[in-house]
Amino acid sequence: MDQKDHPHTIIIERPLNFGLLGLIIGFVGIFALSFILSPLALILGLIGVCKRQFFTGLVAVVFSVIGVMTSVVLMTIFGLTSLMID
Repeated sequence: MDQKDHPHTIIIERPLNFGLLGLIIGFVGIFALSFILSPLALILGLIGVCKRQFFTGLVAVVFSVIGVMTSVVLMTIFGLTSLMID
């Protein structure tokens, strides 16, 4: 038998880049819908760091913190609005 008789299956694994996804969502979360996107970016950033995507994961965490600081809704939930009144 020839090798031409047997079909070959090629499996390509594409790992999810949680850090990059968190970075993009965190950046958008700074400007819009930060009460939803910032916690999501934090979660994805932490998963990215755990999966050894250190740079993008840490930047996603930083963007999520900035998103929380710019979100009026999240600042109200955490009781940080008194910092703005001073």
